[in-house]
Amino acid sequence: MRRTQGNSLVGMLVAVAILILATVFFVTGGKFMGGQSTARADGKGETIIGQSMYRGKDAKCISNIGQVRSSISINSDPVENTYPQSIEETRLGQDFYKCPVGGEPYEYDPTTGKVRCVHKGHEKY
Repeated sequence: MRRTQGNSLVGMLVAVAILILATVFFVTGGKFMGGQSTARADGKGETIIGQSMYRGKDAKCISNIGQVRSSISINSDPVENTYPQSIEETRLGQDFYKCPVGGEPYEYDPTTGKVRCVHKGHEKY
């Protein structure tokens, strides 16, 4: 009896089937098998890859707001309790004044010096 070295056709087909199932699972977010729905408040990022992309943009939004808040505190006068009259007075750049997910400009209150994101799901930032 002669034994051959290498992969068999059945083994190769099983490996290809596993790769196809894994790809479909990650692209659809596991919904074809009754997976949990981890829907965002804004409805974006339905697949696992999309959710990862939007989590990164959420982190960028948190970072932008932190930078703007730091700049506001630097440009404020604690003795007279005054804050910059507009968010542009922080001179950070236009990319820091809007949400990277939805593109909405951040809401700034010059009387209190508070800045927040108005994008749906970012209310807690």
